[in-house]
Amino acid sequence: MMMVKSISQSPREAVLRSVVAPRARLYALIDAGRCPEGPKQAEDANMAYESLLAGPLGRELGDVAPYLVEFRARSSFGEWWFEQWGRSIGVLVEAPVSLDELRRHFRTLLVVRHEDRRKYFFRFYDPRVLRVFLPNTTTTEVKRFFGPVSAFYCEGPEGKELLTFKRGRDGASATQSPVSPPKPERGRAV
Repeated sequence: MMMVKSISQSPREAVLRSVVAPRARLYALIDAGRCPEGPKQAEDANMAYESLLAGPLGRELGDVAPYLVEFRARSSFGEWWFEQWGRSIGVLVEAPVSLDELRRHFRTLLVVRHEDRRKYFFRFYDPRVLRVFLPNTTTTEVKRFFGPVSAFYCEGPEGKELLTFKRGRDGASATQSPVSPPKPERGRAV
């Protein structure tokens, strides 16, 4: 069931107001396949980051891999992140664990086995996938998927809302808050 909050605000304000704990640890999951500059933005802002892919596969697919980045909303990386709102470059994650612990958990979710026994990459870090997947999960699936995560934050389909997913008694609970999308940069096509 989706609850809707009615105050419109910037995506940054909406995320900061939705965070469970005042000193919660936030992380960004970035899809480098959709946003190749993401890891470089994290590096330039001195944010710790790691690819979710490891070994030879991680080296081979580094340019399109998902990356987990420590996140501070009030930083150059945070500013850059919120300027990307509406481009489906990734999701924000609230979790009371270290980057390494969270990376280990997310690595367990990267590959899923279909009914036909074939393996597929699961792009849960794409907001277009996450916002369809989480409302359709069972309580058991939510427990495994969330692991140490307190909440997932992502843009809605139009980029005019913040969706907050938390673990509920009967699966994932969702809250939708309207947000004002960022203004396009001058000279940049939208």
